[in-house]
Amino acid sequence: EQMHATQLPVELRYRNSLESVASLARGDCDLAGLHVPIGEFEAHALRRYLRWLRADTHCLVHVAVRTQGLFVARDNPKKVRGIVDLTRADLRFVNRPEGSGTRVLTELLLEREHIPESAVLGFDDTELTHAAVAAYIASGMADVGIGVQTAAQRFGLHFIPLLRERYFFALRIAGLEQPHVQAVLAMLGSPASRAAISSLAGYRAAETGRIQRLGEAFERLP
Repeated sequence: EQMHATQLPVELRYRNSLESVASLARGDCDLAGLHVPIGEFEAHALRRYLRWLRADTHCLVHVAVRTQGLFVARDNPKKVRGIVDLTRADLRFVNRPEGSGTRVLTELLLEREHIPESAVLGFDDTELTHAAVAAYIASGMADVGIGVQTAAQRFGLHFIPLLRERYFFALRIAGLEQPHVQAVLAMLGSPASRAAISSLAGYRAAETGRIQRLGEAFERLP
């Protein structure tokens, strides 16, 4: 919306995080969106992106810190409390596709609790976006999913926070001087963009627009 408001000639395509950074590495795009959990899962998730991102070639632009959690029906009628509940026979899960950052996060959360994927009813049922997962649950076709707080709020769902993550745009260091990239970065760091991001449930924009090398964003690269 901010890009359209400032009339930037940006072509937006929806891809999951791994597809995005792979496209950037191939030279198919200028900016690639990705998200990395804060805390214990950071290194594991980052390792997947480093198949394509290089510290001497790419940098990151901070977009937001946001909250990921469980989506359940309004008022949480089935009394879901956390990840371990996904093994319950009365709960049907809806997942995200392979390659999405949230799918990676889901797999890491299950692994931490020693829960096999086969123990989760509906693990192989997927929806493309956070909003699609929320709509699926709101329609009663599933009982629980994982996504960002904004989508849960939009569909009137109950939200159970799990962790926070940082959302970035990755780009080539050499591309920072290109006029069209500079225009997007200026827009992103503007007060209007920060206000728009901050207005989203579960989003923080304190560092929006900050440009960092990979080694600056992550103290220890895997």
